[in-house]
Amino acid sequence: MKNNIQSENGELDLLKQKIADLEERMTRMEEAAASPGIHRTGRFLYQESTGEQVIQEKEATTGDSMESRIGEYGMAWMGNVVLLFGILFLSQYLQKNNQEIISLVFGFVSVALVYLLGHLTRNSLPYMSRLFSYNGHLLLYIQAMRICLFPGSQIIENSFLGHAVVLVVLISLIYLAYRNSSQVLAILVWLMVVVTAIADGSTHFMLPLMLGISGSAIFFTIRKAWWTGLMVSIFFSYFIYLMWMLGNPFMSKSVEIIAVHQMGHVYLLASGLAYSLLALLPASDRVSQNQLNPSIVLNGLGFSFLVTLTVLAFFTESYFKLFGLIAAFSIGYSVWLQLRGTWKPVAAMYALYSFVALSITIAGIYHFPLGFLLLSIQSLLVVIVALWFRSRFMVVMNSILFVGLLIAYFITGETLHGINFSFALVALGTARILNWRKQRLEIRTELIRNLFLFTGAIMVLFSLHEAVSPNFVTLSWTLSAMVFFILSVLIRNMKYRWLAIITMVVTVFYLFIVDLSNISLGYRIVALMFIAAISLGISIFYSRRLKSKKEESEE
Repeated sequence: MKNNIQSENGELDLLKQKIADLEERMTRMEEAAASPGIHRTGRFLYQESTGEQVIQEKEATTGDSMESRIGEYGMAWMGNVVLLFGILFLSQYLQKNNQEIISLVFGFVSVALVYLLGHLTRNSLPYMSRLFSYNGHLLLYIQAMRICLFPGSQIIENSFLGHAVVLVVLISLIYLAYRNSSQVLAILVWLMVVVTAIADGSTHFMLPLMLGISGSAIFFTIRKAWWTGLMVSIFFSYFIYLMWMLGNPFMSKSVEIIAVHQMGHVYLLASGLAYSLLALLPASDRVSQNQLNPSIVLNGLGFSFLVTLTVLAFFTESYFKLFGLIAAFSIGYSVWLQLRGTWKPVAAMYALYSFVALSITIAGIYHFPLGFLLLSIQSLLVVIVALWFRSRFMVVMNSILFVGLLIAYFITGETLHGINFSFALVALGTARILNWRKQRLEIRTELIRNLFLFTGAIMVLFSLHEAVSPNFVTLSWTLSAMVFFILSVLIRNMKYRWLAIITMVVTVFYLFIVDLSNISLGYRIVALMFIAAISLGISIFYSRRLKSKKEESEE
């Protein structure tokens, strides 16, 4: 009995030893496979010393893989494309030889056979089956267009019935894309819709199809998160509108803007509004900032371009009404997104867009140069709204627009005193607000504030130069330097002291270059003495300031 127990213990120890040896061997093999000099090819490990054999086997594997991909996928594409054109050419050949009925029957039988091929190969050849299905969809659509809309082969003479048949085919295919979760098929169907719109050419058929693309794309984005398809749909939708505006050049063979708008701009507004509503979507795994922002920007660019063309074509006298409507919607929508929405950057985009539209509206109602007064004040309003939205983007864009507005004001050649001072006060006020609330905007640079300060100081000097008598320009500029200096003391800001010093330097140059040769002797004496007094006073201030700092440091 004891011998049996000892035998079993010995076998158990031996088994444990073998397992330990096996584990050690596996560890060594794994370490060897991970080492730089070892490579795995197929099922075997090869040392770099036998690299030629490894490279040859890798090249063979790579070549075989590329050959397989070309053979499986490339030939499947080529075969389906050739099959499509072969069926179309044969159908057209039968039609040209007065075999319309045979051509029609052959076309629909071909559709059925291609669909059948796709069904039969769905398990054994799934990729080819999918291509057969796309081929069948294209053939079905082309056959429907032939009998309903294409002249020469049109069988259904009733326009309403013909359009209905084509729409049924398109709706069926777009439903199939949704049911099969096929974004590619959805894009293909939208392309069919574009072709249908161009083939028909009538206003109230083309533009509703545009809305159909927009609506279905938004629905699919919400339900399926097809953001790529959404971007494509924006292009397709606005392309249809552009073709309508240009008189459908594919069919008319000429590019000419249509004479009457036929309320087509209503469809454009509806499409732009529909895409804008995407900003109401809550954040989720299907909706992110990186997906939403490009869609909103692309929609805005396309919409703005087409609205501009529409205004130039149809509303050159009353464009402010259209832009006023856009401005009202944009500002209201931006406020709603800021208060209730998830995407704050998008809210800032619509707020800025509303102010651009409002600027055009103001220009259309009040005209220039009076419109510049309201536009300069609006610039300050944009900064205030940007503080509420916490948007640096709005501040940067407003700075660019303000500089552009100022340049446009001077280019017009007609300046008014009130507008001059308005630009100066708005620039200085904006700089002060930006400094006051820079932490709220998280502005890490002084560039924008310095731009407004410098612009405001220049406009102060220009406004005084234009407003006061030539005899008092130097005195007025000296007073403005005093004001800057007093402000620097009151608000304890060094930048205003620099403005005071620069203003004094400019004033002295102006005095010696311009005033000494133009004003009377009495005014020259007063100007010289006044500037001397102010300059010496500033110098005394700095001397005492430096002395007090030195005494504090010594203590």
